[in-house]
Amino acid sequence: MQHIVTTIETRCKRCYSCVRRCPAKAIRVENGQAKVMAERCIACGYCVQVCPQKAKKIRDGLTPVWNMLAGEQPVIALLAPSFPAAFTEVRPTQMVKSLRRLGFAQVWEVALGADGVAQQYAELVHQDVMPMLISSPCPAVVNYIEKYFPELVLVLAPVVSPMIAVGRLLRSRFGPDSRLVFIGPCIAKKKEMMDPQVAGVIDEVLTYEEILAMLELAEIDPAEQEDAPFDSPEAGLGRAFPLSGGLLESAALQYGVLHEEIAVTEGRDRVLEAIAKTAEGKIEARFLDLLFCEGCINGPQMANTLSGFVRRDKVIGYCKTRKQNSDVAAAFNGVDLHRTFTPEHLSTPTPSEEDIRRVLAVTGKVLLEDELNCGACGYPSCREKAIAVLQGFAEAEMCLPYMVDKLESIQEELTRANLELKDSLTTLQKTQQQLVQSEKLASVGQLAAGVAHELNNPLGGILIYSGLLLEQVDKESRQAKDLQRIMAETDRCRRIVRGLLDFSRQTRIDAAIVNLNKILSSTLALVTEQAMFLNIQVVQQLEDSLPNVLVDVGQIQQVFLNIILNAADAMNGRGTLSVRSRTSPEGDCVLVSFTDTGSGMTAEIISRIFEPFFTTKPRGQGTGLGLAIAYGIVQRHHGDILVASQPGMGSTITVKLPTAA
Repeated sequence: MQHIVTTIETRCKRCYSCVRRCPAKAIRVENGQAKVMAERCIACGYCVQVCPQKAKKIRDGLTPVWNMLAGEQPVIALLAPSFPAAFTEVRPTQMVKSLRRLGFAQVWEVALGADGVAQQYAELVHQDVMPMLISSPCPAVVNYIEKYFPELVLVLAPVVSPMIAVGRLLRSRFGPDSRLVFIGPCIAKKKEMMDPQVAGVIDEVLTYEEILAMLELAEIDPAEQEDAPFDSPEAGLGRAFPLSGGLLESAALQYGVLHEEIAVTEGRDRVLEAIAKTAEGKIEARFLDLLFCEGCINGPQMANTLSGFVRRDKVIGYCKTRKQNSDVAAAFNGVDLHRTFTPEHLSTPTPSEEDIRRVLAVTGKVLLEDELNCGACGYPSCREKAIAVLQGFAEAEMCLPYMVDKLESIQEELTRANLELKDSLTTLQKTQQQLVQSEKLASVGQLAAGVAHELNNPLGGILIYSGLLLEQVDKESRQAKDLQRIMAETDRCRRIVRGLLDFSRQTRIDAAIVNLNKILSSTLALVTEQAMFLNIQVVQQLEDSLPNVLVDVGQIQQVFLNIILNAADAMNGRGTLSVRSRTSPEGDCVLVSFTDTGSGMTAEIISRIFEPFFTTKPRGQGTGLGLAIAYGIVQRHHGDILVASQPGMGSTITVKLPTAA
């Protein structure tokens, strides 16, 4: 399923504004990042509007449209009826000329399609063939009903939106070769364009902000353009479609505060309530006109910050100054304006009360009075957040009061620890070094993630095309050797990128209670069969009564594997590796030591071995990420790695992990 809205992870800062405002609860929080779930998203754009960090990215329409304009087929622009409220500094006819200068062969008013759609609504209401009707021009409303109230799909008006209506009209006139691009304020139109029920009518959707970006890139100032007319026939009252009640006005349907059969509801909260009450059978109105955005003039991509009242006046003023076509029906003769809808039946299992209480207890909410329901996490209550955690949509750490309490507790512990360590300068220096190391790993990890993701695809392309070229040249030629060198170096870059991703990825810990001796034995069995261990003697001293630990088996095995392979490299494939497991004197930790008979390390090297990209191996034989990754894994398990070494005396690396108790 294609994403309409995605998260720019480097900008997302744990504010949870999008979680709080998303009407579909389509935001999943992973490692503090608020990510949009495509299967649940209704593309309403609320998350884009409320994100203070601008961390939400809308599906790009610019690149496909630039490619269309550069092609041979004519491209037709379809301008939404709300455009007078979006481009308030220029005349509508100047905007038409600007679009033509961009390369659009024709510019049509979607208001014409609104007139055709309004006529269909008038016929449905007057024919009285359905017990209830819910308007369907707003794709966000349609998406919400299909996903979360599929039982109401049967009462959705089986009429296309104005965008699809004018699109079908143009397809009937100009055939399939023309390219149709809709321009409007609605993000959900990008999703509607791909709806299987109407797919293929519209080729691309641009928001108002995107079209302004295209004009700026092409150095076209709409205010400096001459006037140019629309190519479409004059529209009628369909120009009022983006206003609240505009559909009813266009369809000549009478309504008012005392009209019980027709109701207009707008805005996220009111629309959600109306849909829920309709599903419960508590709405008496026979026709509901629902608009997520309080009219399309308040769409999420209107490209200005004017108030809704000013925008409304702009649209009304445009309607009054334009001729009105009173006979739009003729334009849509033979054009099918009907459609159907597909219920998706999204459902998430309701967790048991026992599981809910367990999650609440994790954040210190054992008693009912502990549930503050402050809403800082984005959920209206602690209970709803706990349910979201169990459904995989949220994390326990999203609870702000819990994290504040935890921070205060940590601060108290640090204060007490500092007082206890006043007389031990060595221990204090070690703690400071660990803090510095953690800061380095955190900052480099963020940088590494971005760099690795950007490099991975081009490196793959280099490998593929180098391989193709290699197949076309003489294997003994100079070109073949050069290509082989390119592929070898590119593959080395890919290994570095893979190491970067491993280093930067904050993987969840899938913890299990295990005995470290078993992990050690399986890891040693895995590596000692390799050729590099033929001349290395492995001596194991494993404590029989070793306490269990709570760890991610795969991650800890990766730690042991990196340390063992580094020890083998330090001994140049010849020597003795002693592996010892034991319980700490305090009994609260398990210690696993790896002692090699290699060349040892200086104090300067020891201070840097956990830094990313630091390696003593020859160029091309190591990335310097193995021990950095191992250090990060052990830190996430609340453990530590200790190093003891002297030049010429070998090295001992000790992994310290807390016991399960």
